Amino acid sequence: MATLKSGLTLTSTDLLSDTISFTTTTNVTASHTTGMARAAVTSTAKGTASGQVTLYTADDYAAIAYLYIKNTNTTPANKIYIYDDTSTGDPIFMQLAGGDWAFVPMHGDKTLKAYAPNGSNPIMEWMVVGTDQ
Repeated sequence: MATLKSGLTLTSTDLLSDTISFTTTTNVTASHTTGMARAAVTSTAKGTASGQVTLYTADDYAAIAYLYIKNTNTTPANKIYIYDDTSTGDPIFMQLAGGDWAFVPMHGDKTLKAYAPNGSNPIMEWMVVGTDQ
């Protein structure tokens, strides 16, 4: 088993009347990963449109998994939408503006796909880390 340490630091002196300054970390005991992948997101719509990128297929891992994802585009308007292709209506799971990233625990029973509504073909990088034993 490998250990993956993730962390987040949030600081601000002017968002609230008090200063914000905190850091949180967690260690994930990982047994496997999809490996780091990169792809252009060429679809401008969810559902049956072509050019979507599949990040994770439902039930690939039996236990909780963690998704790292980054929109490598530097223009904030060049968004990538991640949606749940398993549920009726394909609900949006998250939106990443250019430069945004996320590291989130996810339930493994959903297929996650990406599209870029403004046609900018942003490059996305991602990795799924599994905790199955």
